[in-house]
Formats: sequence, structure tokens, C-alpha cells
Amino acid sequence: MFDLSTIRSALLIAPHADDEALGAGGLLARLADAGCRSRVLFMAVDGFHHYGRDTETSLQQRLDEIEAVSELLGFESKVVYGGEDLIEKLDTLPQRDLVDCFEREIDELRPELVLLPHGEDYDQDHRACFQAGLAATRPIPVKLGKHLAKLVVTYEFPKLSWTLTQFRPSLYVDIASGIDRKLESIRLYRSVLRCAPDVRSPEIARHLATLRGSAIGAEYAEGFQILRCIV
Repeated sequence: MFDLSTIRSALLIAPHADDEALGAGGLLARLADAGCRSRVLFMAVDGFHHYGRDTETSLQQRLDEIEAVSELLGFESKVVYGGEDLIEKLDTLPQRDLVDCFEREIDELRPELVLLPHGEDYDQDHRACFQAGLAATRPIPVKLGKHLAKLVVTYEFPKLSWTLTQFRPSLYVDIASGIDRKLESIRLYRSVLRCAPDVRSPEIARHLATLRGSAIGAEYAEGFQILRCIV
């Protein structure tokens, strides 16, 4: 049986602030409860004008939201490109730069679990981070000095209903104990908060958690696709 309590360190790559809450907020809450050291690497954080918002959000607003969510879900946070106007432009960076960034974090934190955005996402930032993450977690012999994460997965968003291939979970995590914190973390990102039926809303996130839970006989769950699992 897979036991979360055996995971002592985890790294989640988040192209944007709120990806971690939508995709793995329940898991992050459970990892914190189990004493795991988790770090979320936020790639692009900027002031931005989002669809459906009357005003532009500031960089400081976004940073304040990250701080509140990290405290709620119990993870460390690090912003790689802050205030550099790179939202929706991560694909314009050399992939080598992203790979080097991820490898440094992996070798420093030595996570047993690495979470990447799903590679079939229509968002170019997510695809860029997935491709770089896949390269950064490639199997290199430990004797050469590189850390090999035992569990590498991709996480899910409600918006993945708009993809060419369906997201098919191969790992389910019961998040009944973390669902309230997951939904609250989504609400804490006030600058991008949406109401149902928008896919970024807490209501739709709850519906997806209910759907994934029904697949395993649980009230709520999050689904992940396994890229590598070493037991």
C-alpha cells in the first residue's frame, strides 16, 4: 500500500500561482499533516490583467496571496521569475534554463516526490514546465551525483477537460481531511478567483474532487498520472 507518511520531501513545479492549489492542494495539506517538507516552485509571478477582472493585479498582491496559501497548506515557496512579465511566456525561455533551474532544486531539496503540470495542457507555460521537468527528473545514476526522485507524477486541473487526450489518473489520493484547506486556498487567490461554472472556481474544484473520490470509494480525492514509481 502506498503510504504518504513515508514521503519526507516533495517538490511541486507551479507555472503560476494557484496551480498548486487547484492541482494538489489536498495532497499538500495531507503531506504537511504527515510532517513532509514540501516546496512549491512558482515559475512566473507578475502583476497581470486577467479575463473577467476590472482591474489589473499587482505583483505584491500575488506575492501576498502566495504567502497566505503557503501558510495554510504548509509548504515552502520560491518564486523564480517575479515581476519579469513572463506569464504565458515561459515557452519563450531556453528550455535549458528551465531544466537547470529544476535540477538545482531537485539536487538541493532531494525530494522523494516531484509533481509536474500535465504535459497535454493547452497552456504553453504548463507544457514548457512539463517538458523541462521531464528532462530534469530523467534517470541519471546516483553514483554520478544526481538525485533520483522515486515518485514523479503530473497533477490535474478542472480545465484539462479541454485537451486532445483525456487525463486518466493512475494514482489517487484521498483528500477528505484536506478538502476544506484546498478550497480555502483557492479562495485566497482573490485576484484570480472565479465563480461557478468557471473551471477555476472552488465549486468546480469540489466537483472534480467528488468525481475522483467516487473512483476509489472516497468522499473526495485528487488524481495524478504516474511517470515513475520506484518501490
